[in-house]
Amino acid sequence: MSAHNDSPKISVIVPLFNRKKFLPQLLSTIEKQSFRDMELILVDDGSEDGTEQWISENIDTFTVPVMYRRQNNGGPYAARNTGLSLAKGEYIAFQDSDDEWPEYHLDSLYKVMSKNSDIDWVFGSLVRIDHQTREVKERSNLVRNNNKHPFLELDSKPVNNFEKFSVFNDKRMGEFAIKYSVPGSTQCALIRKKVFEAETFDETYRTAYDRFFAIRLAMMGYTFAYTETTHQIYHIHDEHISLVANSSPEKLKRSAQTMIRGYSGLRELAKNSFEKKAIDERLAHVYAWELSMSCQEMREYKQAAVAMMKAVKYCPKNYLFWRSLIASFLRVIKHPIEK
Repeated sequence: MSAHNDSPKISVIVPLFNRKKFLPQLLSTIEKQSFRDMELILVDDGSEDGTEQWISENIDTFTVPVMYRRQNNGGPYAARNTGLSLAKGEYIAFQDSDDEWPEYHLDSLYKVMSKNSDIDWVFGSLVRIDHQTREVKERSNLVRNNNKHPFLELDSKPVNNFEKFSVFNDKRMGEFAIKYSVPGSTQCALIRKKVFEAETFDETYRTAYDRFFAIRLAMMGYTFAYTETTHQIYHIHDEHISLVANSSPEKLKRSAQTMIRGYSGLRELAKNSFEKKAIDERLAHVYAWELSMSCQEMREYKQAAVAMMKAVKYCPKNYLFWRSLIASFLRVIKHPIEK
């Protein structure tokens, strides 16, 4: 273990699970950061590919203090929570071993946070590239169909002394977070550590909880700021456990079930009828166009019909849901025996 800093400004937490081949890239992205007052916390979540040996052989190559902790496999959110329990920094940054940060990432976000005590979470944009070719697949996650991400349509004002940053000051934060998600992924953000005194990651999830973690914080009234400058370089490759597009119907079904669980869990935080309605609409969408469709592809026609019934329950005025429900019943009649 490298010499430890007892009072770093930032704690960088990186969960690791069988990512040995990406560790040189992690070393590179940490070393090129212009901000140096940090500690790096590596939480090895039960890797079996030589990750521990690589770290042992290369830990002194890092020029920032490194803490390595190995634990039995519990998933990425358990690893993050372990990292949080070890963190000494006033601010928390999360990174994945297979992604990159621009060299200004930590420095830029730290300057904003350190001079604006009212901001709890500040994020930048994310660019997606092909891991092998580095071809850009998406230039910014803050843009949808050549339009600004809907979440950015919330009322905001410039951050004091930082013209490229804006801070949200809109009572509709929770509602918009539910409807559109918060585009600031945990890996392109800097978060004040005190936030985690009220909310940590749900370790029973294996994927997708970043979305619900951010939504929950928005619903709880924490303050978010953002910049449209790139702060995360996300690598697309086949080993991503979170990839859903072009996946098998089985994986799409599991993803839908995770989404349903996540949105259902937001009910306890809903403060008004707008947030409750937004939750119902999101649940209806997932039941109808994700769970029902994946069940249909798997020829689980009864389950597909049940999912459509739940979509109708949450949004009974939606004509398309009723039409799809009737079609689902007809498939059940045509295929009374499922595999």
